[in-house]
Amino acid sequence: MIPITIRQLQYFVAVYEEASFSKAAAREHCSQPALSAQIRNLEQVLDRSLFERSVSGATPTAAGLRFYRHSVAILRSINAATLEMAEASGQIAGKVQMGLIPTVVRGLLPAFLPQFVESHPMIEITLIQGFSDPLARAVLEQEIDFAVVLEPPRHEGIEITKLADDLMVLISSPALGLTPGLPVRLPELPALNLVVPSPNHILRHNIERRIWTKEINVARILEMDTVHGMIDFVAHSAWATILPFTAVLCDVGSERLCINPISEPHLEANLYLINLTRRPLSQAARVLVEEIKRQAAIHRPARPPGPA
Repeated sequence: MIPITIRQLQYFVAVYEEASFSKAAAREHCSQPALSAQIRNLEQVLDRSLFERSVSGATPTAAGLRFYRHSVAILRSINAATLEMAEASGQIAGKVQMGLIPTVVRGLLPAFLPQFVESHPMIEITLIQGFSDPLARAVLEQEIDFAVVLEPPRHEGIEITKLADDLMVLISSPALGLTPGLPVRLPELPALNLVVPSPNHILRHNIERRIWTKEINVARILEMDTVHGMIDFVAHSAWATILPFTAVLCDVGSERLCINPISEPHLEANLYLINLTRRPLSQAARVLVEEIKRQAAIHRPARPPGPA
């Protein structure tokens, strides 16, 4: 019997998860004819058709559905064995490539990363900042080991773990006249001049929905695609913005900003870890993830009471 290769399993999983031969080829950085040939060879070895091909993409057959579970388990086992051998020395070392959303980079990272890199000199960290959807794509294409996002994608190949609870806060300057730290009900506030993220950010859709339902009263809207820029602009104007509390951890107690938990409407901004199901995290990555989780728990704010 002709043996099944690891490459064939990788290509099969890519086609299954992307539902497309062309997208799978792009993800695996190979030509589509080469990928298609490997899948055909795999089907010949198994004597089963794994996909229904059409102009709209690739749909797994019943055999494909069953074989996917086995393939992911095999690839995960191979990756786990490779990691275990690499970590046999007992040293926590290696390269970790992570993706973080801007709110985490601005608010949480300064609280622990300087001490972390001093305490773990053998861990080499590469950080990519981005929005949730591009980071999820980077995880799928194995450009990064994991990402911390607000809205995890529903994708077959991605493992999702909730890291921490967060809440949305109204951020303004003292010019707006609010009492710092006091929970606010947005429907009861006068119409706000509101700075919002671009449509690329999941927060934009959540805020827009509340504007449509009149749960947030808005006079004017200014679109800005940088968390740092939004906060700095608000600090020097009579405008306000709505962001996760994590984004302004370093600003608590600052005289230039007023931070108010939002009790109404109910807005969530929980943090999720995403990584490939078939690719377990290395020991170095796990140590870093645990520190992010620990810091998020330390700085977790108390949730304000909801509407009566």
